Amino acid sequence: MNETKKGGFKALTQKKIFSLICMYIVMVIIFTVWAELKHTHFLTVPVFKNILNSLVVTSFLTLGAGCLLIGGYLDLAQSAIGCFGSMVLATAIAAWHFPWYVAIIVALALCAVFGAINALMVTKLRFPAFIGTLAMASMVRGLMYVFSSMGNNGTAANINFVDSTISFIGTGTIAGIPFGVIVMIIFFIIFGLLMSKTGFGMKVTLMGGSPVAATLAGINAEGLTIVLFIISAVMGGIGGIFNAARLSQGALTALTTNQFTGLTAAILGGISFGGGVGGMGGAFVGLLILNTFQIGMGIVGVNPFWVNVFSGVLLLLALALDFIAIQRKSKALAH
Repeated sequence: MNETKKGGFKALTQKKIFSLICMYIVMVIIFTVWAELKHTHFLTVPVFKNILNSLVVTSFLTLGAGCLLIGGYLDLAQSAIGCFGSMVLATAIAAWHFPWYVAIIVALALCAVFGAINALMVTKLRFPAFIGTLAMASMVRGLMYVFSSMGNNGTAANINFVDSTISFIGTGTIAGIPFGVIVMIIFFIIFGLLMSKTGFGMKVTLMGGSPVAATLAGINAEGLTIVLFIISAVMGGIGGIFNAARLSQGALTALTTNQFTGLTAAILGGISFGGGVGGMGGAFVGLLILNTFQIGMGIVGVNPFWVNVFSGVLLLLALALDFIAIQRKSKALAH
């Protein structure tokens, strides 16, 4: 019995998520001590509530990017598509006078269309995902100016709108918990179960880890890729909608600072850049580490520009560790 428990604990300590949780605990301790030395406080309920609330918009980007990475692809258009979704939402309410639910459906449907186009470029035209989605990002950013001019007399950086339900989605609370945090947790649970406990998740993991084996197993790689790119785009759109709901406006610059945050959090959370490895639990902890680091650095008074530099260092470190893991896996398979 004791040996079984020891074996279970040893297996747990060897998992990536265990290392991430330990890293997070160490980070919290460091910031707590550092903040006290600076005569301020880090380990407080309001700070951690702020950290969780700050995860919401980026969490949807992380979910979409994470699923795609596990499947062996990446999407550089996700934040642009999400921003486009927020502009469509604002325009639909302010200029077209659509009900809030119709505006959300239209915004997400258009995001899904862009995701499908990304997938077709990759599967039918054989564009590398990096090139195809980068071109899509540029095109979508241009289209946002079209929607900006629809919602105003001439092009405007922001489209303001008023809708009580949308405002609740962005800033409302249930039993003191922000509505966005509740939705975020539900989505992470759903996607965590989807990727780890269903045939769909198994197929995505197999496709990302070994495309040849996936083909031999009869997996429809093209169909799966289309679904993954649509999921990525729709998740970007949901992130854009939450961002617009918080500000009561669609902005041309929305999510520009989040362009690589979803990818960074996913990779930091153990999802391999090479595909076929990782899960949503690790991605959530990676996102938590990233946002806690950024907020913690702000509390102790570090220059925001340096925070961006250190965030980039975290990404490089995560990529380096991922590259080493891929190399070891390749050597092991070779032997």
